[in-house]
Amino acid sequence: QKWYALVMRIPWDKLEKGREGLAEAVNIKHDQVADLLSKKGIYPAFHMNKRYWLSLALDDSLQDEEVLELIERSWNLTVKK
Repeated sequence: QKWYALVMRIPWDKLEKGREGLAEAVNIKHDQVADLLSKKGIYPAFHMNKRYWLSLALDDSLQDEEVLELIERSWNLTVKK
């Protein structure tokens, strides 16, 4: 009963200042947030704790396999042990 992913449509400027239009993104939990923020398409989480959560742009800047792996990792981090 814990969140591990949130798919949303938000204004691009919430992720990237100066960019217009709407972005489709998914928020995921991760245990190495700082390491991933340098990758294209990965941003500090919108509307979540930026220490533990990331926003992934669903605009083909990340490969589908990578997005799915990150979602699975988020699920593994939130599943009850």
